Amino acid sequence: MSSRPPVPEPSTRPSLREEHRRITRERVLAGAVAVFGEKSLVDATMEDVARAAGVTRATVYAYFPGKGEILQALLARVYDLADEVYGDLAALPEWTREGVRAWLEGAVARWRPMAPVIRVLTAAGGTALGDADRARARSLAAHEHYVGLLTGASWRWRGATPAEARQRALMAVLQVESYLTIWLAGGWPAAGADPVGLLADAVCHLLAPAMDDPDA
Repeated sequence: MSSRPPVPEPSTRPSLREEHRRITRERVLAGAVAVFGEKSLVDATMEDVARAAGVTRATVYAYFPGKGEILQALLARVYDLADEVYGDLAALPEWTREGVRAWLEGAVARWRPMAPVIRVLTAAGGTALGDADRARARSLAAHEHYVGLLTGASWRWRGATPAEARQRALMAVLQVESYLTIWLAGGWPAAGADPVGLLADAVCHLLAPAMDDPDA
């Protein structure tokens, strides 16, 4: 009696067509960052983006109806990066100063390539990103998610009430975001200093009730 061969599971790998579309979309976004970094949003055209990306204008429009949609896609990149970065901190089995510093060094390495995108979004301003109320709601939802990541393990915050834990987590997130943005994207000079060490001190102070070595 012969048994049936196992039915192969469907592949989760993207098809060649899907991979080609992903690569082309990335080329368009990279071209947009280059163009928007040199020209104002008003002066830049979709033709400029196509030329920088090495594709046709029709290809650009196939992915993005306009410059606003390109900016939204770039903003999504920043949110996705932040989600991954704070998720990495939340995943640490314990929070120590050494661990927080190592996490920040990884965050810097991942934030640095995003600097041109952040500069473009900063120059574009809030109105260029669409409806102000919707943008504000998106930002609040994203930060609520980051805070949720950092306060999800209630046992970690044994030294603080839930309200204080949320406030401290939010302030730590804002400290990291604002400093990395002004340093890496804004060009703040950090020569002769230890910016990661100083930032680690600030973050550890805010997270002190959840730290395993708060006095280290």
